Order: sequence, then structure tokens, then C-alpha cells
Amino acid sequence: SSTSLHRYTGIDGPRRYLVVVNPYSGTGRGVSIYEETVRPMLEQAGVEHDVCTTERAGHARERMANVIEGSLNGSGSVKDEEAEGKERDISEYDALIAMGGDGILWEMLQGIMSRSDGQEVLQKVAIGIVGCGTSNGLAKSILHQSMAKYSPLESTFLICKGRTAHVDLSRYETICGRTYTGFLTFSWAFIADVDIDSECIRCLGSLRNDIWAAYRIIANRSYKAKFSYLPQSAVEDTATSKAVTLPPLGDPVPTSKGWKTIEGDFILFWASQVTHAAYNTFQSPLSQMQDGLFRIMVVRKPISRLEMIQIALAIETGHHVHHTKCEMYECVAYRLEPLVEGGGSSHNDLDGEKIEDGPIQACVLPGAARFFSAAMT
Repeated sequence: SSTSLHRYTGIDGPRRYLVVVNPYSGTGRGVSIYEETVRPMLEQAGVEHDVCTTERAGHARERMANVIEGSLNGSGSVKDEEAEGKERDISEYDALIAMGGDGILWEMLQGIMSRSDGQEVLQKVAIGIVGCGTSNGLAKSILHQSMAKYSPLESTFLICKGRTAHVDLSRYETICGRTYTGFLTFSWAFIADVDIDSECIRCLGSLRNDIWAAYRIIANRSYKAKFSYLPQSAVEDTATSKAVTLPPLGDPVPTSKGWKTIEGDFILFWASQVTHAAYNTFQSPLSQMQDGLFRIMVVRKPISRLEMIQIALAIETGHHVHHTKCEMYECVAYRLEPLVEGGGSSHNDLDGEKIEDGPIQACVLPGAARFFSAAMT
């Protein structure tokens, strides 16, 4: 009913969403999932919506970043922006729906946060995701926390119900001065090498990760690095209602303020804000969508190939966290500094996207966005 919808969303009158469809994600079923599932369900729920079908890499980011003055107040249940040749500013929508893999949401968030009103948009406009990609980590994580079955149908059902929950994001800073907004995971060493280096066999689909993981386990490569982190217990505001202030990346971390540092030969480094990095990867079982924390998995030398195989196989069920070689750290901010001379370091892999290599640091942005979810906060 309209009364219950207002209770969940705070919206009076008809809701209007912008659906952003990546037709190339995963198996390329984004458009068919929209036509067969999302569109009819939104119409049944009385949700008017516009559609933006991306045409190239970066299109979704451009659409979010584009501030449109005096945009449309038109009506109608569905409008195809390309066909109409008209757009309205994203701040005028009640929700933004990402249809694709995690990459489409990555683009959308970078575009939103490039706006002067980006933070206000994220608080005002709800976000939904319907997994149509290969991995679909965030879609799986939301459905897992909502105790719902993993499918585009269930994701769309959550969106149609209209309930939202605040979700943590994160801010990443690189040595060249660029900043990024994260929502899923950051990986370096083993996971990043598998994700990025296996692009050369992308034609094999998700099988490429298994093949490259086997290769990397045989190689048993490690990287020297310094890992610094700020435990939640060191932060005065334990309610985690605000982001901590990071020191300049070129300066040492302030140990007097509770930062801790370890050095070593890293086999694997994986920072998570969600339970699933992919639909079949349960890498952080204790993560919640708004707990104000990074949960960081570290594996260091010495470790045998057999032990690495045991950890890799257990990640699908989450049992890897009990392995003696698997270290878990909880923090509100961290810094990773590769200590490799003459090149040869790993990749910085943020939410499945390769960003510039080298030292990097991050802090949690507590409750920075609202996502459709069965859990209400």
C-alpha cells in the first residue's frame, strides 16, 4: 500500500527510479533480465522509471556525474533516455538501480562522488543492484544479509518492497593523490594477481580465476610490504558515526594515536566490507553492511602450497577463517605500503577494478549510502 511504501521510503506519491543497464556484463543478459523481470515487477509495484543503457566503458560514470540544470518533470511509467534524447538530473530520482556486475556500480559511485553534491545524493537517493555480471559480489552480499535466495528476481523483489538500510562505503587514497569510493573489497598479492592477470583468458568466464589461482599457488609468490591499521578500539567515537581523518599518505602513521604496523612477506592481502566478493566467494563471514569496519584477511610466509590450497578451497564456505595461517584484522582505517625494490609489486585491485599501484590507504565511510535491503536501520 502507499502508506507502507511511505513508511519504508519516506516518499509521498509515485516513486521514480533510474535503471542503468550494462548490456555487456557477464553473459550479456542485462537487457533480457530487465525486459523479462525488472520492468514488469517495477510496473506491478507502481514504480515509474527511466532507463539508461550504457554504450561504452565510463558511460555510467558520466551519466551520474552530469549535473543537469532545470531537468525534466515529465510523467509516464517508462522512458528510454536514448530514445527520448532527454535526461533528468540523478538528484531528482528516488532511486538508482544498477543492472550489471559490480563494475557498473563502481562506475556509478565514482560519478556520484565526483559531484559537488555527491554525499547529499547518496543520502537522498536509494541504490539498488540486480546482479547480471560474472561475480555479483554486492548483490550476493545484500541477499545474504537479507536471508534471500541469490537471483535477479530476489534482488528486484527487495527493490520493489522499497525498504532501505544504510550501508558503509570507503574512501581510498593513492600515492599520486587520487581518491576512490569503495564498497566491496580491496585486494593485493594473490587475489589481485588472480583477478587482474587472468584478464588474458577472460574468454573462459569464471573458470579463468580457478586456472590462474592454481598457477599462483604453484608459483607461491610473496611480496614484501608494511601493513598499518587503526583498530576500532583506538577511536574515541566508538559509535563509528564519522569517518576517521587519515594522515597524509607520505607521512608516517601516528602510532601515538593507536595505529599498529606489521611488516612481512605477504602471500595474500584482502580487505572486505561485505561478506561476498563474488556469489561463490564467502571471504568475510563476519562482515555486515554497516558495522563501520574493514575485515582484513592476511596470509604471510612461510606457508606451504598444500596450506594455500586448503585456504583457497575453504573460501567458498567461509571456513578458511579458522585456518592457522589465515590472520584476520578488524579496523576502521588502514595503509598498505609495498616494500619492493626495482618494481615487481602486485596490483591494487579495488572492487574488481585495477587502480594505480603503490602505497594506498583507506578509511570507512559509515552509513554513507542507502541500499535496498530487507534489513532496516
